[in-house]
Amino acid sequence: MAKAKKPSRKTKPARGRKTAARKPAKKKAARSAGRSAAPSAASKRVAELESENRRLRDEVASLRAQLGDRPAAETPPEEPGEQSTLEL
Repeated sequence: MAKAKKPSRKTKPARGRKTAARKPAKKKAARSAGRSAAPSAASKRVAELESENRRLRDEVASLRAQLGDRPAAETPPEEPGEQSTLEL
């Protein structure tokens, strides 16, 4: 019987120096309070603007209600010498 051939390799085995064991990754520092101050200031400003917006909407609604309660203004009296409009 004939001997079975070994399968041929496509690439040569690496012949370099062995890599050293990796050091564990350093731990990340905790975030300082200085970084979180900016977003909180922005959210505070957003809250202020939203409250002002609500106040202005209420004011506009009350003014519209007052405008609706008033009777319609009559046309001002015409000055003598001007041509009057014809009413049909």
